[in-house]
Amino acid sequence: MDPRHILNVADARRRAARALPRVVFDFIDGAADDELTQSENRAAFSDVAFRPRVGVDVSTIVVSTEVLGTPVAMPLLLAPCGLGNLIHPDGAIGAARAASARGTIYVLSTAAGSTPTEVAMASPGPTWFQLYSFGGRAAGDRLVDEAQANGFGALVVTLDTPVVGNRDRDARHGVGTPGRMDLRHQFPLGLQLLARPRWSVRLGAEGIRTTRTQFGPGVAPGDSGQATASNGQPVMASPFTWDDVAWLRTKWSGPLVVKGVLVGEDAKRAVDVGCDGIIVSNHGGRQLDGTPATLRALPEVVDAVSGYAEVLLDGGVRRGQDIAKALALGAKAVLIGRPYLYGLAAAGQGGVERILDVFRVDFIRTLALLGCPRAADLGPEWVQPLREPFALAAEETVVRPGSRNAEPR
Repeated sequence: MDPRHILNVADARRRAARALPRVVFDFIDGAADDELTQSENRAAFSDVAFRPRVGVDVSTIVVSTEVLGTPVAMPLLLAPCGLGNLIHPDGAIGAARAASARGTIYVLSTAAGSTPTEVAMASPGPTWFQLYSFGGRAAGDRLVDEAQANGFGALVVTLDTPVVGNRDRDARHGVGTPGRMDLRHQFPLGLQLLARPRWSVRLGAEGIRTTRTQFGPGVAPGDSGQATASNGQPVMASPFTWDDVAWLRTKWSGPLVVKGVLVGEDAKRAVDVGCDGIIVSNHGGRQLDGTPATLRALPEVVDAVSGYAEVLLDGGVRRGQDIAKALALGAKAVLIGRPYLYGLAAAGQGGVERILDVFRVDFIRTLALLGCPRAADLGPEWVQPLREPFALAAEETVVRPGSRNAEPR
């Protein structure tokens, strides 16, 4: 389809639902248990109102910034997402190219379906690499070395997945093991494929037969370091702890980021072990259902790090207004996952580029209507609670990008 027909994220989602078999769409669209946290991520943005200024010259709007020392055209990054190559043949490489074309960062997931080497060879970047604990330290050691050798700008360590969340939509389709979706036994897969012939042709017979992620050198999907809990849920045999993060700090020479932080105590721990960045994330509601929306958790994390690390946010971002609200509450930038996967499903790399374009135009328009010509000037004074109280950050801090010893001011 022509990606220009995508007008917003909701439009891309509808087109993705028409393009993908139900088993694949539910994998990217669903969340854990009753999907309450996924809904709360979105609802939290509705509980924040703007405080616009009028009579301001907004003929020039500046949205460019730096995130951990990397210049970006806007404070919006592509989050790490699994099984991108199952969604569209462009897959992770297409998403990386789209991010590069629009001047932002693509974060490659361990479970994306392409290795760091493949992405680096196909896309000029900038790129970061996200690490799961598949295979424990031995696998992590090899993957970190590969990412570092290929010029990845930052390492993102996901800490919120010691056990895989209970995702009912996936369970109904027989999808339970992280990093693997075996389509041979999906019923009624035949009917789904007949209803989505274009997807079937694009992916090809081999891809339909069985699609697995690529875990990197020496890490086979069947040896991904998983055990099974008493309830039958997959468990990581070697889930990362803070000791592992400290070990990774000794291995990784660039910025180190932890993903999955929701409380100030963990944010302080991240700074103590040498992390440069923190992603406030509840895994898009795909892990523990019932956690707070990331926007609600953001001010506590911002206060806890006191300017010694850059704080980013993902979860529920669907409009340019959401970027502005997150920045006003202390985030340096936001990440999107499902929105760009919807675009990828609908129109491949072009669909991802279109989603980024939609966000950029929306964000610029929001700043103009706010009377705030520079995104960097957003702070708590630009927002107010609309319904439930939000704890705003106690003070604004400015972090020197990329510095592990940045001083607040």
